[in-house]
Amino acid sequence: MSKKDSNTTLLPWVTGIMMVIAVAVLAAVYWTRTVTVDELDINALTFTEPEEIEAAASVPFGIQPDSLDIQAVVQRVEELRYVRSVVPYIEPSGDLRLTVSEREPIAMLIDGSQRAYVDAEGVILPILENKTRDVPLLYGYSVHATDTLKDEPFSQVRDFLMKAKVDQFGWATISEVAFDPVDGVVALSHENGVKLLFGRNDFEMKLENWKAFYKQVVRTKGIQSMQQVDLRFSNQVVTREI
Repeated sequence: MSKKDSNTTLLPWVTGIMMVIAVAVLAAVYWTRTVTVDELDINALTFTEPEEIEAAASVPFGIQPDSLDIQAVVQRVEELRYVRSVVPYIEPSGDLRLTVSEREPIAMLIDGSQRAYVDAEGVILPILENKTRDVPLLYGYSVHATDTLKDEPFSQVRDFLMKAKVDQFGWATISEVAFDPVDGVVALSHENGVKLLFGRNDFEMKLENWKAFYKQVVRTKGIQSMQQVDLRFSNQVVTREI
């Protein structure tokens, strides 16, 4: 095939592609000039009411999509305490859809008579009426802290709780947790409030040891006489009895 024939064959394809691009550009121009944002769609949420999202978003309805400051809308909604992230999307109809991800409590902070939740990122969350969570109690932190909890003790407790939540057995058998400078992560069992020492790090392995100990010893011997179970070591479980 000659070069001339090749160019003749490609011409219809090039022309077709250019027409498609032109139509797409015209459609985009038409859309931005005629479509307006008139509705706000929000996914179902647990802790945050739709009215809170709408008020925080403060969307100026009737505005054209290309004139809407989407990033400003996202930033305003993410200021809500239980909102972790927001993904916006404008539908072809012009409706603004916000997919909101919420923060999930992993523990309840106990500060004297005051209570608050905390999530895995150390963000302190208010307790909302009729929206409570069954989570372990965590001691040693102020519920009025303005910054997120980031210190090493919280990181250890957080890592322990996240492993326990995945394990489920640990989550179901632990009622309270704290951090001790010497013993590391310390928890109390739901049954009889037995002190459980988990130390630092390697919590997945230590929770497996607690599960094995519970199945092999506690279920047969009972837990009533136990005062402390030390799970800090990988190759042994040390108990202290009354």
